[in-house]
Amino acid sequence: MSPANPREALAREALRLHERYHRELIERFCVCPWAKPARAAGRTRAHVVVDASCSPEELAPVLAEWAAEDTVDVAFVIAPRFTGDADAFADWATSIAQAHRDAFLTAPFYPRAPGSAGPIQFLRQTPDPTVQLVRRTRLEEIRAQDPPHYTDIFDLDLRKLEADNAPREVAASVVAHNERMIEREGRVEIQRILDDIREDRERTYAKLLPLL
Repeated sequence: MSPANPREALAREALRLHERYHRELIERFCVCPWAKPARAAGRTRAHVVVDASCSPEELAPVLAEWAAEDTVDVAFVIAPRFTGDADAFADWATSIAQAHRDAFLTAPFYPRAPGSAGPIQFLRQTPDPTVQLVRRTRLEEIRAQDPPHYTDIFDLDLRKLEADNAPREVAASVVAHNERMIEREGRVEIQRILDDIREDRERTYAKLLPLL
């Protein structure tokens, strides 16, 4: 049976897949130690872009509401119908958050990574293209407790981070954190989890996307 409102169904399923990724990878392996506490405390938000494209102006009211709400530590903009490559998505992520860069630091997460991907890009294989926004003041509090911290990644451009001339003081800490976890758990096991979520996505969207 076709869903009565395929747009609502797409948003609902995108959020379900997003939650799978966070529970089964990010929280299970403590990729981000404060992700689970933030979710449990109701300090996260998510918005699904159900159209194939969306301008920064269209998203401005959503981001403005998050910026004004002090209880929002982490927020996500999920774009299941984005068709560009990872670089194009990174540019879009920057553009939508430009007006609120004083409140949030952003990081793009993209569904697929090349086989040669470093640990950061490898772990960022979300089901859908996703922009993560983290409140700057919250990061400052975390860094004050345990510097340098994994979350310092939000200060760095991914392409620069994994380049030969990456800024080593912070990059070394970030990469080492992820390398230890991947070595401990096994890259094959982590990829198996990612692939299972991706297959779930493909089955689900194969039924929904033709209706839009």
